[in-house]
Amino acid sequence: MRRDRISRLASHRQLYTNETYEQARDLLRPGRPPIPAPDCAEQRNFEADLFHQVLESYVDFSAFPFGIRRVRPQPDTIELVIENEQRAKRLLTRLLPSYEPGGEVHGMVGLRIRQRAPKGVELHLAGQRTSAWLTGQSLKVWKRVETESLEHVADIGWKALWRGPEEWSAEERSFEQQWNTGEWTRQFRAGAWSASGLLRRLGLFHTLTPCDAVTGYKGLGINGYDGSGPLRWCLDIIHRSGVRYQKQALIEAMTHPEFGLPVSRADHLDAIYPPETLANWIRLDDEARTGLIELRFTTCNYEELQAQSCTPSYRAIAEAVERRVFSATPHRSS
Repeated sequence: MRRDRISRLASHRQLYTNETYEQARDLLRPGRPPIPAPDCAEQRNFEADLFHQVLESYVDFSAFPFGIRRVRPQPDTIELVIENEQRAKRLLTRLLPSYEPGGEVHGMVGLRIRQRAPKGVELHLAGQRTSAWLTGQSLKVWKRVETESLEHVADIGWKALWRGPEEWSAEERSFEQQWNTGEWTRQFRAGAWSASGLLRRLGLFHTLTPCDAVTGYKGLGINGYDGSGPLRWCLDIIHRSGVRYQKQALIEAMTHPEFGLPVSRADHLDAIYPPETLANWIRLDDEARTGLIELRFTTCNYEELQAQSCTPSYRAIAEAVERRVFSATPHRSS
């Protein structure tokens, strides 16, 4: 690739991943999209499940949205650079599968740790072509989190499954067959590209949006589709008072023909919410209507994030969030 094109692609990729320029440039490949999609369905589905767990495990304020400093997507893997030890503990603990006597498997079914390296830990699903790296913390931190998880599972009388063989346990196979083979799962898999695509572009919520926090969840379908429709990935983009929403810039980034996802405004959906709410609830879906992304812009003043009055335990995070909001404001357009 020509040097000026490489520079342009690397700089633009930074908006989506929050990588450094050198990191973004190093992962560009001739003939590949600047933010590649997973190279197989197994990896795509794995990342969709991982994105769901990232949302579900996020329960505290952080300097970076979802507590992830940057993402580094490649065709056969993705790296999540975790902000701090607390976030590392909560995410990895939630991901590691364990069996509760009585039939329930907690965590990601089939998940195993493939590597424990100075870089971090590599996760995958046993028997599948999947990979995700959790980095950003020392190997000692990751080992401590795993040990604490193992001890907790033993203390409550459950069975740790991630330390088992490189195949699914009988408990995991039974749970998967019972709970993850119905219509709901088929809808999830059909729209897995949208969850994986969001995970690979998480940096947008740091670089482009002057928000205090982003939370999210997996929602049921809504009016405007045949049948029950696709599930929704609902993302609440929360701003402090006096900060204007940057809706149009985020929509343009999400729908960018080279860097974005194959989505557009879902104007066909029924107006099931008041018009003043819908103005700040942007819905994006694909032409086949298999995935739905709902961006909900809201305002809320969190006392914990007011740098002048927050408690000492939140001071560093509050100040980091203020810097992030300030750095994103030049991009504001609406």
